Amino acid sequence: MSSFGNLRRRGARLLNQQCWNWGRDVVRPEGNLLLEAGFARERPPEGETGSTRYVLDGPDGGRLVLWGFGVFFGGESGGVYLNRFQFEPQWMPLEAIRKPIWNPDMIPAAGLPPRPQAPLDLTLRAARRIADYEEWVLGECGLAYRCEVLSEWDHAAKGLAPQSLPEAWRTLAAALEAQLEKEPQRTAP
Repeated sequence: MSSFGNLRRRGARLLNQQCWNWGRDVVRPEGNLLLEAGFARERPPEGETGSTRYVLDGPDGGRLVLWGFGVFFGGESGGVYLNRFQFEPQWMPLEAIRKPIWNPDMIPAAGLPPRPQAPLDLTLRAARRIADYEEWVLGECGLAYRCEVLSEWDHAAKGLAPQSLPEAWRTLAAALEAQLEKEPQRTAP
């Protein structure tokens, strides 16, 4: 399998487990951990079904948007959307993410990035941001909390040990960065 195929597979595995973690963090008995981390919660309008989205603007200008079905990370000109079960960055102009999105079928078709490297660059930045979040959770709630979250997951046997998640995300980011340096014209892993 190609190096891009390996990155996609590793990324998809990590993102699926991460979406599970975020979902459990929302319903944590002691309180919603995403809100404690500074995310803003945006629920679907009354009468509309869909996934609540959580939005966090970072100090570096990057915006992280979470749903149960995927994640978006971007900046002023747009960003990348990653489906929970796939790791194929789709470029989205910022206008697209400003619109309320509650279901995966509301995600617009992938657009053309302002530069070919933008999707890969933003994907590796998202991976680093997720690693930071997981480190924060381990420090805030302890390893026992993340172990309990993993034990409740139907795919726990295939999941990574909670203490290794931050490093797994950082390793993925480093691999994406190496790929970006090796093939700067490539648009996706």
